[in-house]
Amino acid sequence: MIEDNNIYSAEITGYGYDGEGVCRLDGKVCFVRYVLKNEKVSLKIKSSKSSFCKGELLKVLVKSPLREEAPCPYFTKCGGCVYQHTNYENELKIKLQLLKNQFSKIGYNKEINFVPSPKQYGYRNKIKLFVDRNKIGLKKNESNEIIDIDKCLLVDNLINKAIENIRVFINAQNLFDDISEIVIRQEENLCLINFIMKKNKVLNFQGLYLMLGSNFGIYQTYNKITTYEIGQKFLFANELGLSAKFNVNSFHQVNKYLTSQLYQKVVDSIMGDSVVNCYSGAGVLSGVLSKHCSRVVGIELGKAEHFDAEKLKEENGLFNLLNINGDCAKVLYNLDEDFETIIVDPPRAGIDKKVVESINNSLCKRLIYVSCNSATLIRDLSYLTSYQVCEVTLFDMFARTGEYETLVILNRKA
Repeated sequence: MIEDNNIYSAEITGYGYDGEGVCRLDGKVCFVRYVLKNEKVSLKIKSSKSSFCKGELLKVLVKSPLREEAPCPYFTKCGGCVYQHTNYENELKIKLQLLKNQFSKIGYNKEINFVPSPKQYGYRNKIKLFVDRNKIGLKKNESNEIIDIDKCLLVDNLINKAIENIRVFINAQNLFDDISEIVIRQEENLCLINFIMKKNKVLNFQGLYLMLGSNFGIYQTYNKITTYEIGQKFLFANELGLSAKFNVNSFHQVNKYLTSQLYQKVVDSIMGDSVVNCYSGAGVLSGVLSKHCSRVVGIELGKAEHFDAEKLKEENGLFNLLNINGDCAKVLYNLDEDFETIIVDPPRAGIDKKVVESINNSLCKRLIYVSCNSATLIRDLSYLTSYQVCEVTLFDMFARTGEYETLVILNRKA
C-alpha cells in the first residue's frame, strides 16, 4: 500500500501534463518532478490519492544521457522552471509529445508545428515577487512557501537589477510586513514596478528611484487601487508596426522575442476581411489585425484594459477598430453583424459555455483559438462541434517551464 512519506525506487516511463515524470508504484501512477524518461530514481511519497500519488525526488540512481546540470541555484526549489535539468531540444520534444497526446483525445493525430523560443533565458518581460518574513522571492511548487532569490535567469538583466535594488530598499526600511507582492514589467529599456501593499501605508520611493535610474517608474497598489508614485508612467512597444503604450497593470505577452511571431501567425491565418477578437485585453492584437482587415471588433471585460485599447486605437488612428467593454458571453451573442473570422485568446480557465454556443451558432468561416492551457483548450475544442481543427502550432512562449502557448486554426464544417 502506498503511504505518505514512504520511500521507493522506480523507473520513469514517461511524462505527465506539465512535464513531471511518470512511474508506477504497486500499479498506481506516481508523478515526480525534475526527472527524465528511463531514469531510475529514489523518491518519497508526498501525497497519495485513490488513483495516483505524487512523489518528491530524493536521488537519481541511474541518469539519462540527456540530463544536464541546471544553471540556476533555485532550480527544484522555486516552482517556476521544470526543464533546466535537460537540454532545450529535449524539452521541446517532451512538450510537443504532451500536446500531441492531448489532441489525440479529440481525434486529431496530424503533425503539430512548433516555434521554439529564440532565447531560453532572459526572455521574460515580467516577474511577480512575493514578500514575507524577511524573504523576497518566488513560491515553491504547490506551496505558499517563499523561496528567497537574488535574481531569476528567465528575466532580463534590467529586471534583475531592479530586484537587487528593491531588496536593499525593503531591508533598509524593514518593509516586509507592509508589502505582499512586487510586480516588475519591462518593455525595451524601460521598467515599471508595482508594490502591492498589505497596509494602507504611503511609502517614500525617492531613494529607490535614485538607485534604479530614470528609465524606471514606481507605482503602489492597495485594495486594488493603483497610484503612480515617481519616474516613468508607461511602457512602450512596437508590434508589427503598431505603437503600443502599456500602464503598470496592462497585459502583454511575456516572451518579448516570440510575441511578434505569434501575432504574425494569427494575421496570416485570418480568413476574409472582418474579424472579432474575444478577450482582447489591452488591444494590441486587435490593433495589429486592424492594419490588415477592414473591420475589427475587440471585446474585453476589464475596464482598465478597455481604456488602454481605446488609447491605442486613438494614437494609431485605427478607425476601423471597435473596442467593446463587456462580457464576451453576452456581447458575442448580441452582435448584429456576421464576421468571417473569430479569434479567442482566453485566460487559463478557457472560454465560457455561452461563448462556445455563440461561436457554434455563428456563420463565421474560421475560428482561431490561442491558449496557454492545453487542458481547457482540448475541453473547449470538444464542445466546438460546428468546427474542425485543421492546423495546430505550439509556440514555446515559456521556455524552461512546463507551460507553452498553442494556436489552433479551425474551419467551419460544411
